[in-house]
Amino acid sequence: MINSTAPTAWLELAPCTGIEDFVFTPGMARRPVAELHEASAPLLRACLACPVLAECYERVRPKGSQFDGVCSARIWVNGREVGSIGNAPGLPKTLPSRAGVCGESSGVKGHRRNGEPLCGQCRVTAQRAESRAAGAATIRKRGARSARKAAPAAA
Repeated sequence: MINSTAPTAWLELAPCTGIEDFVFTPGMARRPVAELHEASAPLLRACLACPVLAECYERVRPKGSQFDGVCSARIWVNGREVGSIGNAPGLPKTLPSRAGVCGESSGVKGHRRNGEPLCGQCRVTAQRAESRAAGAATIRKRGARSARKAAPAAA
């Protein structure tokens, strides 16, 4: 088992620590949005008061992980935001990558593993790897004139 080396001391400050209701069961995720919002109202209020809301959003990454539940004062189903509490704070448009070293093959694999689009450096690395995998191009060269055989004359 691989353990994360990222510091997680902030998890102890989160009001959702140890409460399983913040993650929906498969049956709960299929309910209508209005019913989900009503059932999740206390969770949304607790989440809104959370002092580590941004860290939680970065850790859960609901869009990439296809999360079903309550995170960052929002209701998520299959990684899509389907509801929120009225004054939920804005979320960042992009999150820092947890892919690894960008521009290297490990970075490309990390982006793909995390379901992230490739950054510019990793896109170039992936293109180069694909061209190497395709193999060297073969070019037919024309032989020298002296090496060519003279065609027999038609009689």
